[in-house]
Amino acid sequence: MNIEWKELDLHDSDSLLNEALRLYDESFPEEVRESHDLFRRSLTLSSSENVYHFLVGLENGKVISMATAHYFARANFGYIVYLAAHPEKRGIGLGKKTIEEMRRRLQLDAKASGYPFLSAVVLETEKETTAHDEEEYAINLKRLKFFESLGFQIAEVEYVQPPLFHGQIPVPLYLQMNILDETASLTPEDIIEVLYKEKYNKVNQISSKELELCLQP
Repeated sequence: MNIEWKELDLHDSDSLLNEALRLYDESFPEEVRESHDLFRRSLTLSSSENVYHFLVGLENGKVISMATAHYFARANFGYIVYLAAHPEKRGIGLGKKTIEEMRRRLQLDAKASGYPFLSAVVLETEKETTAHDEEEYAINLKRLKFFESLGFQIAEVEYVQPPLFHGQIPVPLYLQMNILDETASLTPEDIIEVLYKEKYNKVNQISSKELELCLQP
């Protein structure tokens, strides 16, 4: 599989961006999808302190995978928000290759910010215990094992994803961490504080009051 990696930005053609967003829409249920405008807002707000990546994998010019992530320079960790592979290309290691390429780019962000190593990469995943049926349970468990095979471990912390839409309630999720620098004093609580402030408050524009409620037991 010969993959060409490309970072999308606001100057890319609408056709390529729309193709990536179509894969995104087809890969995630509506209740966990951020709006397309938020992708553009993330690109607009991208800076040296909060680098935003919209990565696509291309085969013969067609989008076969996509992933988005933030690099938070002050805390020196990366946060993978979404990962999707084209249905016809699943089961051949494309998801793993996409994660590895994103992780490589986050490492470059860390070096550009003056660090010798990236401290960690984190992501959110659904809990298998919250599945509505056996099929969803199996899918969630398979996803957890996939990320475990890539070095991610479930953090020992209670975590909820803030509401993505008005009227939605916070969603209990696993926070998974891939620690790359064991000498870094980065705790799950530190990570949550940064995610809430730099992603959910500044980018998603969720109020500080709402985020404070998400921290309450």
